[in-house]
Amino acid sequence: MKKMKRWISSGNASEENILQNIYIETIVSGGDGLARAEGKVVFVPLVIPGETIDLSIIEEKKKFRRGICRQIIKPSEHRLEPFCPYYGVCGGCNLQHMDYDYQLQVKKEILKDLFRKFAGIELHQDVRFVPSPPLAYRHRIQIHSDGKAVGFKKRGSDAIAAIEKCPLLTEPLNSHIAALSPDSFRGRKMLFNQGDSIFEEGDEREISYELLDRTIRFRADLFFQSNHFLLPELVKYVMEDLSPGEEALDLYCGTGLFSLFLKDRYKKITAIEMNPLTEKYYHSNMKGSDYSYYGFSLEQWIRKGLHRKHRHLDLVIVDPPRTGLSESVRSFLTQCSIDKLIYVSCDPVTQARDTKILLEKGYIMEDMRGFDFYPHSNHMENVVKFTRN
Repeated sequence: MKKMKRWISSGNASEENILQNIYIETIVSGGDGLARAEGKVVFVPLVIPGETIDLSIIEEKKKFRRGICRQIIKPSEHRLEPFCPYYGVCGGCNLQHMDYDYQLQVKKEILKDLFRKFAGIELHQDVRFVPSPPLAYRHRIQIHSDGKAVGFKKRGSDAIAAIEKCPLLTEPLNSHIAALSPDSFRGRKMLFNQGDSIFEEGDEREISYELLDRTIRFRADLFFQSNHFLLPELVKYVMEDLSPGEEALDLYCGTGLFSLFLKDRYKKITAIEMNPLTEKYYHSNMKGSDYSYYGFSLEQWIRKGLHRKHRHLDLVIVDPPRTGLSESVRSFLTQCSIDKLIYVSCDPVTQARDTKILLEKGYIMEDMRGFDFYPHSNHMENVVKFTRN
């Protein structure tokens, strides 16, 4: 790809509030660049650390400002021409103006900064971050329609950006979206691609997905990871070096992605998931295994006192939503006897916050690995492995 010498960010700003020759210091967890001007932090999208830019202020807050780049005075050597014609309009990608190797470096630095800030620890200089093929990696997507256009939400807006083709999607997904009529649905819809087939939200057909040496069953409207290249790598890392044991807990278990691989190593699996639609698929995926499934929230499970049955656990896996672990869940994890805890997260901010508390309560951080499930965006998956004193 050809290097890009100039990039003007989209946005509304007047000539009156332009700040000149502003240096971009770093990239923060949301993907924006951080600069300082006139005594305040300024967050600017679509820039790269080390660049000097002219920017316009578009939002003023008490402690910070938001700006947009008007001109790049000194571009980074890592700046490239974005390959997608919708970049800057579509809200999906925000790192596409950087070369891919540098994107990985940026994400490593974000992880190190967040764990320094929220967990109070310094990560190893060379944090392991597993790369993905940067194109055609998504086999699951949420598409939108307002009756006039089918596409993705625009950057910073609920308006729909009509798209003809997204370079990040598999070809069958792109073909399916191109054939969708804007008046065929309103709102949002999940799509899942397997082979030549497309499964839509509301479709009652069962998906049988081959993963490593297993088959996991679910349907299109239930959560499943979106990157078909990295999912096997994530599962292999989670299962790496797990010794056979008596009992494991799979918390926020979904349809049983991790349980499916744990069942041969542990005599008993206890699984908890609050989404009622997942239950029949979990039972199907775990058929023939010794397990207990609870179809309500983990907080309810704790309030009912069911956690008291588990005095000692060989392994606990948690894969919570972006909000991370609640206070009652953290309390359970720190009071129960647990040999090994594996924390899978899509939000390193809440994961770092929870890590601080776990470390204070006697856990030891054994290893960490990032997975670039979403190239060209700031989003990532991260796994931290803990043992106990």
